[in-house]
Amino acid sequence: MFQKPCVSLKYIILLLSDKIKEFTLDMAFCSFSKEYSALNNTSVENAFIYEYLPQATGNAVKVYLYGLFLCQNSEFEMSLAAFSKELALSEEEAKDAFLFWEEFSLVSIVSQEPFTVRYLPIVSGSKPRKVKAEKYASFSESAQMLIPKRMLSTNEYSEYFSIMETFGIKPEAFLMIIKYCVDLKGEDIGYKYIAAVARDFGSRKICTPEQVEQELSSYILRTAELERILKALALRRKPEIEDSNYFNKWTKELGYEPENILVAAKSMKKGSMKKLDEFILELYGRKVFTKAEIESYSEKKRELYELTIKINKALGIYYDVIDTEVDAYISPWVSRGFDEESLLFIAKYCFKKRKNTLDGMDEVLSALHKNGIISHESIAEYFYSLSEDDKFLSVLLETAGVSRRPNHWDRELLKQWRAWNFSEEMMLEAAKLSCGKNSPLPYMNSVLGAWKQKGIFSKEFIERPETKESAHFANERTYTKETLDKLIDDVDDIEF
Repeated sequence: MFQKPCVSLKYIILLLSDKIKEFTLDMAFCSFSKEYSALNNTSVENAFIYEYLPQATGNAVKVYLYGLFLCQNSEFEMSLAAFSKELALSEEEAKDAFLFWEEFSLVSIVSQEPFTVRYLPIVSGSKPRKVKAEKYASFSESAQMLIPKRMLSTNEYSEYFSIMETFGIKPEAFLMIIKYCVDLKGEDIGYKYIAAVARDFGSRKICTPEQVEQELSSYILRTAELERILKALALRRKPEIEDSNYFNKWTKELGYEPENILVAAKSMKKGSMKKLDEFILELYGRKVFTKAEIESYSEKKRELYELTIKINKALGIYYDVIDTEVDAYISPWVSRGFDEESLLFIAKYCFKKRKNTLDGMDEVLSALHKNGIISHESIAEYFYSLSEDDKFLSVLLETAGVSRRPNHWDRELLKQWRAWNFSEEMMLEAAKLSCGKNSPLPYMNSVLGAWKQKGIFSKEFIERPETKESAHFANERTYTKETLDKLIDDVDDIEF
């Protein structure tokens, strides 16, 4: 019998170790170059973007994404110093960013020397871990001392911690913000106002004590100007950070001088800073900048608003807010050339004729404008002519045996007959011939059409019909159905 060879466990381990090394060396025979890896993609989970990114500063996001890139591309050798240099950060800033992500359990700092980080999996749907209160113990104590009249709640502290973490505001800078708010509003100030101011500072990257001090100093310099604006708007309160932000927007972004902003505020007489902001944006959109331009524009706008109220009263309508009406109706009407007297006259007309809506009045004005009837005098003359026309049409209808008031179609027929150069006398003669017919006006129109074709424009040349049932004349040609059908086939086009 053969004996099995006796092999020690140590020998087997050494043998396997050598084989593994050989295998590893064989696998390293092919690898990606750095240039090749640079062209590939780095995978970022949606959970990071949705749940964590909104709470992070720009530096924290940069650090996390670049670290993730290095994890997925191991051929890039990197130390903390090189890593920080690539991102234009100090080593302490890079460490702070990793500490931030460690608090959310997205990374784990394995060692401080050498500084080593291990990325952890993101559990989808899990909530980010809350900031440890111990981290801000000194801040919490100082904040409570600044607001001694009430106890700061856990929720309030959590809100402050979250803002500092999100925007990267230093605790000392946040304490300066709290002190400013307390000085402005009093020691019983609510935390929501403090949080709003802090978020505003953070969004504008005012995060360090030096930056906060500079912002508050510039704000104090603007206080006198802001107080004058608030007084012009009939607002009895102290200037706030939001007011200062508006002021910066108007002066730095839109280019308005402080004295011209005050002119705009005075033209409003009362309102809010938000309303003033809307008005200044309106001025900016219409390229109105100087004091004279603002005063002129404001006066015209005031007149438009007063006219709008008068028109609404004449129409018998009422709107709580008339800004849209001014922009959509009144201003375009005035731009077309209609003055106040004309517009009020038409408004009264629309009210009496049950067209008392803005659209109804716009329809009437559009028809007048189309015919060049714009001034009050021309409108009055036009209405006078319509009145005279209706009087004549009433006589004409009565002569034709029609018992009703003139309507739109009657007026159109009258225009047509006048365009044919018929006098009122000739129209009355045609009306007499039409009396007793089933459809007097269409019959009258056919009579006048026949006269026009024959050139009969004077009463003396009218030849009376032989029977009551016909409006035919001497020497008038008659047409059979077949003849008329042939005429239709023969005529290619009709010329007027």
